[in-house]
Formats: sequence, C-alpha cells, structure tokens
Amino acid sequence: MGAATDWAVRRVRLYRPDRNPLRRSSDRWEALVVALAISFTLLSIWPATLISAAVYRDGLRAELSGPGARAAAVVTLVRTPAGAQEWQTGDGRRVTGRVTTLPQVVVGATYQVWIDGRNAVTTPPRTRAETIMATGFAALGLELGVVFLAFLACVTARHLLNRGRYAQWSAAWTVAEARWRRPRQT
Repeated sequence: MGAATDWAVRRVRLYRPDRNPLRRSSDRWEALVVALAISFTLLSIWPATLISAAVYRDGLRAELSGPGARAAAVVTLVRTPAGAQEWQTGDGRRVTGRVTTLPQVVVGATYQVWIDGRNAVTTPPRTRAETIMATGFAALGLELGVVFLAFLACVTARHLLNRGRYAQWSAAWTVAEARWRRPRQT
C-alpha cells in the first residue's frame, strides 16, 4: 500500500466507532467531531452549488444586458475642450460628453467605446470568461471556507480534549506514584 492509503487506513481505524475497552470517552468525542466536520463539509456542497449557480445566472444577465442597454460604438475623437470631449459615432451623430481617454489617444483617432441609452460612455458588458471565473471563485471560495471552518473546529476540539486527557493522565500518575512509592526508613 502507498503512504496515502496507509494514512487513510490509520485515520479510519482511529476514528471508527467500536466497543474497544481501551478507547476513552474523549476519543469517542473526537471521532464524533471529525464525523460531524466531514458531514458538514459534504453537505455544504449543495448550498455552494446553488450560490455559484446564482452567480452564474447574474453573470449571464450582465452579459446579455450589453446589447439592449449598451452598444459598442466606433467613435472618432473630434476635439477636447476643457472638461468635455466631442466624438462622432459611426452613424455620423456628434456626441459631446466626458470620456476618459488614454494619454496616447489623439484628436482624430478612432477607437471603440461602449455607450448606454443616454449616449454616455459606459463600461463594456461582462465577458463569458469573467462570468465563468466569478462562478468558479464563488464555488471554490465557499467550499474552501467551509473546509477551513471544519478544520478549525476539529483542531479546537482536539486541543480541548487533549487538555482534559493530559489532566486525567497527570492525575493517574499522581495516584500511581503514591501507590508505588515505598515509605522511607529512617
């Protein structure tokens, strides 16, 4: 068997429910915490799927809102007076407004912008890649968050249980020491 398989077999043996008389109650509690953490992680897949599907639907809606609310226009920058710029759309209409241009764009240059229903320059619609990435980040982020919380719960429970185990062990050694110590003859 490989190292990963050996590790998995040891974990199953460690946390499996049985009637071993040597198993302490704290061992059983730890096994319960691990089982609950695994169940919580597996059950969180369904809500993560629903949330990522909602993110995907919103992304599709944002992608499709482009043609109705936004339109691509090839414009030619005509002049740039202080605070306002004037451009000419592909169909010959002159539009005046504020456009953020790059420093290397000059008067007379032709480039593509997105305009909304009021002929104001707006951002381009969301792309398919942005929608897919947002969906993936939502699903992965939620699952990683759940796994982290489950891991944190297991670590915290183990720490608290170990404190109790060490206290019991110390008390047992105190009793054993008192039994085994021989009285000194003076």
